[in-house]
Amino acid sequence: MEITYNRFIRKPLYNSQHYFIYGEEIILRDELISLIKQYFKNKEFHNVVTLGITSFDNLIDEVTSLCAGSLFQEKSLIHIKHSEGKMPDAIKKLLEMGIFRNNSSVMLIVESSVSKLNKSTKFYKDIQDVFCILSCNKLDTNEEKLWLKRKLDFFDRDALRKFGANIHNNLNGNLIGQRNEARILSLLYKNNQEQLSNEVSVDLNFDIFEFEDSLVKKDFNKIDQIIITLKKNNAQPPPPIIWIISKVITACYAIKTASSSSVNFSKLGIWSNKKSYYMNMSNSLRVEDIIDLQERIIVLDQSVKGAINLNAWDYLETTIMFLKDNLLLTD
Repeated sequence: MEITYNRFIRKPLYNSQHYFIYGEEIILRDELISLIKQYFKNKEFHNVVTLGITSFDNLIDEVTSLCAGSLFQEKSLIHIKHSEGKMPDAIKKLLEMGIFRNNSSVMLIVESSVSKLNKSTKFYKDIQDVFCILSCNKLDTNEEKLWLKRKLDFFDRDALRKFGANIHNNLNGNLIGQRNEARILSLLYKNNQEQLSNEVSVDLNFDIFEFEDSLVKKDFNKIDQIIITLKKNNAQPPPPIIWIISKVITACYAIKTASSSSVNFSKLGIWSNKKSYYMNMSNSLRVEDIIDLQERIIVLDQSVKGAINLNAWDYLETTIMFLKDNLLLTD
């Protein structure tokens, strides 16, 4: 039986003891694997073993040993991870051998990054007989929007509409980037739930990603206007503003300290239309200035949380001035 990611998420099926999870979307594979592992841990499969991350040379021997049982009769959950290239012969041979069949003390999760399986092959027929097959390939636009909506379910309707639209429009098709943005917002929301909710629905009165654009484009007139507007309605700098500054400075540090060929803009949460601005900004700052800015952001965050007795608005403005002065020195 083969099931899509969406079908499994809507109604998880745990009527199989073995799962073959494949597809190009690593985020979706991770979600299903986490659900399945948690379910079987509750069924006393406490001995979790991950194989194949670096090599498949001893895969069959390792699985055979685990199938033979342990001294303490532990149930074993074996996660075989294939992350790149074609399907290893060791996995094919292991599944053909079926040494794990009819063994109630062992369950297998075989994860593969392959995007397609040929249903006419003997290999597919072998796994179909024993495994629940779960496919995790690209979502269409509507599916992706629903997926993001679930990630942002901690927001009220107004906040969801504002943040969800911005994230999806700018990171369309990039689930890793969308998940990272959702995780950051979730942390901010949990720490400042009432404040953040109010800011999003009432007080911000502008798109927070506009603030990011102003920073990386070095539009300090626009930044000043945004800060003046925010100060009228907020006793402290809103958490999303601190998050944006932190994101920009962290990204600049990563770009500055990496070779040009090794910069992964997606993982940094940088949208394709902003790459050149981030590159330009990172080139306009010295590493020591970036480190100084990172330290200032930590102090600013602690001030907003009340851990440091400091005027957070004044400190934010001096931090922006510090950034501006150091950019002017290098431009």
